[in-house]
Amino acid sequence: MTKVHDISTYQPKSSDVFFFDNNVWMFLFCPIANAKKEQQKKYSDFFKLVNMVSACIWINSLVLSEFCNAWLRIEYKNWLKNPKNVNKDYKKDFVKSDAYIETIKEIKFALNQIRNQTEKTTDEFNSINFDNVLSELENCDFNDSYYLELARQKKWIIVTDDSDFFKNNKLDVEIISAKI
Repeated sequence: MTKVHDISTYQPKSSDVFFFDNNVWMFLFCPIANAKKEQQKKYSDFFKLVNMVSACIWINSLVLSEFCNAWLRIEYKNWLKNPKNVNKDYKKDFVKSDAYIETIKEIKFALNQIRNQTEKTTDEFNSINFDNVLSELENCDFNDSYYLELARQKKWIIVTDDSDFFKNNKLDVEIISAKI
């Protein structure tokens, strides 16, 4: 069964192997202003502890894709608030804009920061137990369900701010969260 730890009390060890969910990377590297400052601080403090003990953090392209796309969608929504951009299309209008180009520069910098502090891994699609992925779809979205199965298979500890990860999860996975 899933074991959920409070991020405020969990003490990472050098032997721990982590997988940070996109929402944690957003707290750590995306300029989301003053949104959820308490959670930002908890995840930032935990990230520092993980680095202090030199524990491993795995990352894959799917998380980086989520990070990039989520940040761009946030910026697009902000861009639409300008009266001259109301009803403008994401791909036709925003992608060509100065705001998009500036955001891409910031995202590239953040992606390199993340990449420099993590270990790259594949998503192991060829060996994943897809039945487990499908069974968790009732509780969370596809990516989260996939991460749960990948973490179960690899014995990773998931760090997330998404309570969907531990709602009715039947997989043998450890989770660390500020959302308990």
